[in-house]
Amino acid sequence: MINFILIFSFFSLGLLAQRLFSLPKKLPITLNQLVINIAIPAVILLRIPQLQLSSELLFPIVAAWLTVTVAACCVYLLGKKLSWSKGVIGALMMTAVLGNTSYLGFPMVKMFYGEALLPYAIIFDQLGNFIALAVYGTLIISLFSDNDKKPNVITIVVRVFRFPPFIALIFALFVGAGFISKAFIPPIITPLLSWFALAMVPLTMFIVGLQFQLQLDPHYRKPLMLGLTIKMLITPLVILLVAWLAPVASDIAKVSVFEAAMPPMVTAGVMAMQANLAPKLASAMVGFGLFLSFIFLPLVYWVNNLVL
Repeated sequence: MINFILIFSFFSLGLLAQRLFSLPKKLPITLNQLVINIAIPAVILLRIPQLQLSSELLFPIVAAWLTVTVAACCVYLLGKKLSWSKGVIGALMMTAVLGNTSYLGFPMVKMFYGEALLPYAIIFDQLGNFIALAVYGTLIISLFSDNDKKPNVITIVVRVFRFPPFIALIFALFVGAGFISKAFIPPIITPLLSWFALAMVPLTMFIVGLQFQLQLDPHYRKPLMLGLTIKMLITPLVILLVAWLAPVASDIAKVSVFEAAMPPMVTAGVMAMQANLAPKLASAMVGFGLFLSFIFLPLVYWVNNLVL
């Protein structure tokens, strides 16, 4: 309960700062860079080497890609059946498919399941959702926007391997597997990483508050409701069913379902808006999804404990 209050407090501070002060436009971008380049890599380097590498770690990866596949199929089929415009389908192919599994997912998993299970959320995000953002997201923007540029495979690969959290993940996996000896890592590194990691939750929630918008265009009411239903209800139910049937450890299954239930990714919404894919719908998906998550995620946690 205390953790939830802290998370909501930092979110509220960001929201108040957005409403009350004339802040520099680059402030969210600067804070984003601090989180991406320092805080999240620090968490990864601290937690991933502690994982016992096993075949069960494949489940969060499979769950992440299954989430993307199910959501994308649902959006595309619904869009064609309901004759949505290309822009609406494109916006939902981004925001109803890609979840906020790091900025919101990491602090929420830490709060509900404890820091010990955070590595499973990192695996879900970095080897599933992040790569999907880089590859799938780039393809969707190219196919549904009016931009004639086609995605370049080399550009996508370079983008993935230059992403600091992904670099940290690869290094941490090598350390955990014993390919890199811990003896080569200076003792001072661990306390430094611990301090950097402490910044993740307050910074991420403050950033989310800074960027939070609740705007609803009546024209987009139906796509909005269906998009959020697919993202936050249908996909976690599919992962819950798979987890219930599969021989996977309860903790790993619970974290995977919880991550699948995360609201739309802020970055995916921004990409959709920049590509002019129904920008008001993309903004509403992110805003309303985040708002609902504070009510919906505790319910997912309760169902997880009931079923798994």
